[in-house]
This record gives sequence, C-alpha cells and structure tokens, in this order.
Amino acid sequence: MLVGKRITCAVLVVLAAGLFLAGCGGGGESSTSATTSGEPLSKQELVAQGDAICQNATDQFAQLQQNPPTTAEGVATLTQRVIEITETQVSQLRELKPPASLQSALDDYLEALEKNIAVLRQGLKAAEQNDVTGYQVAQAKSAQGQVQRLELARAVGFKECSRPAGSAPSGTGG
Repeated sequence: MLVGKRITCAVLVVLAAGLFLAGCGGGGESSTSATTSGEPLSKQELVAQGDAICQNATDQFAQLQQNPPTTAEGVATLTQRVIEITETQVSQLRELKPPASLQSALDDYLEALEKNIAVLRQGLKAAEQNDVTGYQVAQAKSAQGQVQRLELARAVGFKECSRPAGSAPSGTGG
C-alpha cells in the first residue's frame, strides 16, 4: 500500500510540473494601474499594461518552479497558488479599459482564462483527493486550451500573456 501511495504522489508531482505550461496565462500582482479617468487606453497603452501584468505573473510562476512540490499536498498547494495568480491576472486585466476596437478581443481572452481557472480548480480538487487520473484529465484540458489562449492574447496585441514558460515573446512591434 505504501508503494502505491508513493507512486501516486510521484505521478502528481510530475504532473504538477506540467501545470506551469498548461496553467500559465501570465498574470499576477502588478503595480501597473488602469486609467482612472474612464478614458479608454490606446492600443499601445493597453498592450504595455497588459503585458506588464502578464510578465509579473510569469515571474511568479517561475518563482514557484524554484521549489517544486514533493508531495500530493504540495501539488495541491502549488495548484491553488497558480489559480490565485491567474485570478489576480484576470482581475487586473479586467480593470483595463481597452479601446472599443479591442473590447471584444479582450473579453474573449478573459473568458478563456476564466475557463482555464475552472479546469485548474478541477485539478486542485483531484490533487486534494490524491486522484491522479482526475488530475491528469484536468492537466490535459488545460494544455489543450493553451494554443487558443495564446491566439486570443495575440488578437488583443499582448506578447507576454499566455506565452508558454520559457518561450520568447513573438514579434517585436506593437
């Protein structure tokens, strides 16, 4: 029985490493603030502020990777932290007032991030229950949505948002 528990824990820990690729939408705590006058941001301002929010989250995700979990409980804690970072990202991006021409694209991107948070919550529940299969299913769902989240981020103009960990931003212009 102890061997089975060790294997389950090991599998959850290995899967947690994939969380950074699947869960990373960028986001997190940032000092960048939205305009308070109610005036829409220019596209360049929106992209700069959004990318700053996402870069901050990418930095937080990288910091989490410095101490990978070694237990099922650690995997659950890591997953909870990824959810919190992503929720903060969504909240901060939602505060930005885009130009009218980008409102729909930003809404689509935020909706995709919120769907991913729901999937991450499924993974958290599975990790808390030491359910390797459930955690794998959630990881797979999150990974499947990564390309779409990246494409939606690019439609807004973001270069840092939903960029897979370790990859360089695409393009050099705004």
